[in-house]
Amino acid sequence: MLIGMKNLNSEKSGGRLSARSNAILLFVLTLFLLSFFVQVIHKPLAERIFSLTIRVTLENRNTQIVWNLTESDRAIGLFANNSWQEVYLTRTSHGVERTYRDSNGNLMAILDFSRRAIEPGGKLHFNFTYILIYRERMLPSVSENESGKIYDIPEELRRRYCQPTKLWQSNISVLMEKALEIAGDETNVLKIVKRFIMWITKEIRYRSSELPRYPIETFSSGEGDCDDQANLLITFCRAVGIPAYLQVGCIYIRGWSSSKSYYDGHLLFKQVEVGWHGWAMVFIPPWGWLPVDLTYVEGDLKSEPLKSITASAIVKHFTFQYMNITELDYAAEARALKSFLESHEFYIYEEDIMREETYNILHLSIRRPIMLPTLILRVFRQRSA
Repeated sequence: MLIGMKNLNSEKSGGRLSARSNAILLFVLTLFLLSFFVQVIHKPLAERIFSLTIRVTLENRNTQIVWNLTESDRAIGLFANNSWQEVYLTRTSHGVERTYRDSNGNLMAILDFSRRAIEPGGKLHFNFTYILIYRERMLPSVSENESGKIYDIPEELRRRYCQPTKLWQSNISVLMEKALEIAGDETNVLKIVKRFIMWITKEIRYRSSELPRYPIETFSSGEGDCDDQANLLITFCRAVGIPAYLQVGCIYIRGWSSSKSYYDGHLLFKQVEVGWHGWAMVFIPPWGWLPVDLTYVEGDLKSEPLKSITASAIVKHFTFQYMNITELDYAAEARALKSFLESHEFYIYEEDIMREETYNILHLSIRRPIMLPTLILRVFRQRSA
């Protein structure tokens, strides 16, 4: 996995891209999360406690080149703390040197590795564990009649969350024209978002891939997985002046496990009772920011498109908010990571294990609590077969 990255951007290390920093952010986001998983997840109750342990091995199979580790390679992400969840970093294999915020405002922790390089034929192992407390969550009751209009959206939010970016290319003519065509002359924000949901549900089929797709690729191919579809929705929203960005998190999936390799075997993920997911956050007045999930919901979006909000994974299942992506072009990061690992004979192995716990949180030996109201990092991009 990659855990954390300085400014969540690719870096140069000795003239080479830092694998860890790129890896840290890219995977993920999106993961598999097929619809049948909905049937095996426990329904949320008022409060539940989980642990998430992540074990990572970096291996240098190159016989000549040293893998120089950057500070970003030692970074791990910290979950958000809010009214829906409380998260503690309870154990790490290495001490925590310091913390910082990335370019998306997420909080990162830097581990204190004694080694700063991996010699040819060498390996580096590290691990860390979180305790996650889930609390019952409720969204406001939304209805088209009560929704605000486009002109009700604060101008400050438009400036920050409606601009085209390298990832959300809302200024590409074909995407902008399609968004305007779908929205028509409608000004009711919820009705516009509903139209976008209906179009994507009808025109884009669920299909995963090894690398994340840009919205124009999802649009042109007619296929994409959770974050691919979310990013197309975000692009449509930004094109018509509705603020939107991407959010990612993990979901507890009892009894499920998966092991998959990517990048010609250079990236290996094993997941036990946990899946990673991505969804859109859209500003809809008067309610504010609401999750819009196009791929992991309870209900049929073709007949009930607003279920993407009211029956989304973050509302209906044991989902933990992990990170905001407001500007990072993680699609480019993924491509850079793939090239870096394959060209240098570097390998990354990660195992994520999530368990439901029965002990009282008050009895925990908390080594270093993270109690900050921010979203933090973790981006792995895992794809279903």
